[in-house]
Amino acid sequence: MNKKGEFRLDPTAFDNLKTVLEGAVYDADLQGRIAVVERRDLVDLARLFREYAISFRLNDAPDPLVVCTARLSLDFAELVNERLYHGRAGCRLALLFTLPVRRSSVCALIEGTLRTIWGEERIIRQTLRFPFPHERGPYENEAVVEFARLIYEENAADLPEMVPYMVSSLEQLQLFAGQ
Repeated sequence: MNKKGEFRLDPTAFDNLKTVLEGAVYDADLQGRIAVVERRDLVDLARLFREYAISFRLNDAPDPLVVCTARLSLDFAELVNERLYHGRAGCRLALLFTLPVRRSSVCALIEGTLRTIWGEERIIRQTLRFPFPHERGPYENEAVVEFARLIYEENAADLPEMVPYMVSSLEQLQLFAGQ
């Protein structure tokens, strides 16, 4: 409480990072390079977990589409550390690229492309999904780029710098869509 007896609500590191990420993506949208297609801001009260996700595609993308989702998350331990102990709170950042593929052999090319753009130290996982009973494709490929460390408020300036890499990833992965 302040001197007037009013509560003061300071935004969390998660809120500040979310605002920077969202602003950077919408700036790219306003420039016409990408089109935002979905945005989610979730609070899981059962697990005490927060997640923000913003999805976009290339503005002039041909079919089939490749979609990028930038996902920022905060778990309960990090929130408690920040709020109760006034420590540094870190968030997890993951980038999900979703695209249709016809052959699982394309996954190696997708991984190589993402490693070239994002670096060898990144964790890259791919999951193929298909609607039953069509086991021969087309598959939905979800390629996830994870950062093996937490993102802190002092890393906020890095988020806008990552958007061109996300756009480049969309452009490069578009070459594999439908293959």
